[in-house]
Amino acid sequence: MIRLRHLRLRSFTASHAYEADIPFRPGLNIIQAPNTSGKSTCLQAIIYVLGLERSLGPQLTIPLPYAMRERIHAVESDPYEVVLQSFVELEIENDRGEIVVLHRDVVGAKDSRLIQVTFGKSLSEDAPRSRQRDFYVLDGGSAVQEDGFHRYLAEYLGWELPIVARYDGTECPLYLETIFPMLFVEQKRGWSTIQGPFPTFFRIQDVARRVMEFLLNLDVAQFRRQRSELRNTIAEFNHRWTNERNKLAEAAARIGRIRGLPQQPSAEFAQDQQIDLQLYQEGEWVPLSTLIAEIEALVAELEAAQLETVDAVAPQLEARIATLRGHIDTESAVLEAVRSEYAAETQDSQALGARVRSLEIDLRRNQDAQKLQRLGSELGKASSEHVCPTCHQGVSNELLPTVEAVGMGLEENIAFVKSQLELYRSAQGASGERLQEIAGRFRGVERNLQDKQQELRSLRQELVRPGTSLSRAAIENLVRQQSFLAQLSGIDDLAISLLDELKVIAVGWTKATDALARLPADNLTNEDLKKVDILTTKIHEQLTSYGFRSFQPGEIALSTDNFRPLVRERKGSEMVEKEINFEVSASDAIRLKWAYLLAAFELRRDRATNHPGLVIFDEPGQQEIDSGSLFAFLKRAATAAQAGQVIVSTSEPLASVRQEMGTRGQIIDFPGFILQPAVNDAPNEFDELLG
Repeated sequence: MIRLRHLRLRSFTASHAYEADIPFRPGLNIIQAPNTSGKSTCLQAIIYVLGLERSLGPQLTIPLPYAMRERIHAVESDPYEVVLQSFVELEIENDRGEIVVLHRDVVGAKDSRLIQVTFGKSLSEDAPRSRQRDFYVLDGGSAVQEDGFHRYLAEYLGWELPIVARYDGTECPLYLETIFPMLFVEQKRGWSTIQGPFPTFFRIQDVARRVMEFLLNLDVAQFRRQRSELRNTIAEFNHRWTNERNKLAEAAARIGRIRGLPQQPSAEFAQDQQIDLQLYQEGEWVPLSTLIAEIEALVAELEAAQLETVDAVAPQLEARIATLRGHIDTESAVLEAVRSEYAAETQDSQALGARVRSLEIDLRRNQDAQKLQRLGSELGKASSEHVCPTCHQGVSNELLPTVEAVGMGLEENIAFVKSQLELYRSAQGASGERLQEIAGRFRGVERNLQDKQQELRSLRQELVRPGTSLSRAAIENLVRQQSFLAQLSGIDDLAISLLDELKVIAVGWTKATDALARLPADNLTNEDLKKVDILTTKIHEQLTSYGFRSFQPGEIALSTDNFRPLVRERKGSEMVEKEINFEVSASDAIRLKWAYLLAAFELRRDRATNHPGLVIFDEPGQQEIDSGSLFAFLKRAATAAQAGQVIVSTSEPLASVRQEMGTRGQIIDFPGFILQPAVNDAPNEFDELLG
């Protein structure tokens, strides 16, 4: 909740200090003054000091008239004086009893993007200024950063602004500038629409719906926010999964291949993590765990063996050399075959990719042709109908090729191309998997070949050593096997650690996905529908008392999509809803705007909403609306304002306002310009500033 306590405007010239002080009370406050006297200046100063001028439009110009920016005079007959300095101050209070004074310069030494907040009631009471803090507006981060004023203002109001989607796919807070058109109706553009007008330059999707869902505190908005947060969480889990999976896949690719690891996290993987790292060893795929056990046994055997002399093991070495030569020849042939297979599969994969791209182009062209056909285009039909596309005369069959078969129609062709796309994309994916499998076999064969070549070199060197020396072949074999075992063990350890992280990700993904599935559908809940029904009833009540005549008040309904007023009419046995366009008179559109905003204000008495309990109407007597309707609105506003604050400016005669309203609210009247020279302003405040 927010309540305005005191508004102060100051505009300094070289010889005068022009001032205006408006104290506000709880309930209804009516600012009465003639036209062009400065009523709108005062109300727009509220928007300005709150840093909300972009609720009026995308321009960053100061939304105040020349009396606060350029020139000013006390009466129309006086010459203008140049404004040298000006500022606006506003004292506000929230439902926690926190009172602060906001100060923002219009013309002066300080940048207009600076808002100074003083804690304490230094305007409504003659109290010294206390602790102060500076904030900024109209700059990047003002809604989210610690020193951004709109972040401070949202916290001051007790609002937790929802995160909403933009049209470009990004997200942003529901900026305060989008909410305040439902709380402040300015005179120039505010009365042009019944709802809003909401600023669209923020590019927020369904901004009207998002604002109303927030102000009315609808459950569907909370569910949507939870849904958005869960989807972001799931997307983050998917991203983390992809990163960790790529690390594991890269580790596996160094030695072989991996099986059983899904592309995306799944509930099955969260329950049972079964993956299989495999190496291509001696012509077959062997699980990493099996190979590690075999190498460990071999290393143990080699470590336990006794060393013999070269002469003693020479026959075995020669036999082993012969065997290795045969294996090397075989492995070399296999390696070349695998290399050729990889090259052939690469060509097939490239061909499939080219075919997929071609089919995508065909599909797009056929869909465009179908769209043109639906719009009534005759393009492409001439030859099949034997009509010249230029002169539209009949064309004999001799000029056209004889075609026995009948071509497929566009719909059939599109369906065929889609089926072909699905087929070739599937084949392309399978080809990619085959390429990975071939690459794994190539690495395995290459590793075996290199190992055998190294062993062959070692054995040859062993045979030329002195016969009485101890054989080093077994030692070198032991070293090779230990090195290979260390490599395999390192990859196995990495796989275990990555597997643990993948398990954590899969469990988190499963919980978030389950929570998302449990959320209700994106529809209004029963409590939401009750709020909309109460809001509609309040609108009907007001339209009846305001003399609304374009439709029967009971025919006005609210859209459940964006909560904009609609007309519900019976046509035959059915009720039909349609937009309120030009069928409503200009004065009735104003009445409907009164009822709509005031009903949203009143709803906070019956249901929990996020409405701050403040609404401001600048000159509600638009379109020469009759005074009877206007005073009916003001009396309803006075009753509603007992639980908040309503501020209205009007140029209705003061006598009429006092007669009709009596003691219903505070009447603040000005006989002329609201900004007037200060009494006893020699020397004025500006002179003191100049020293």
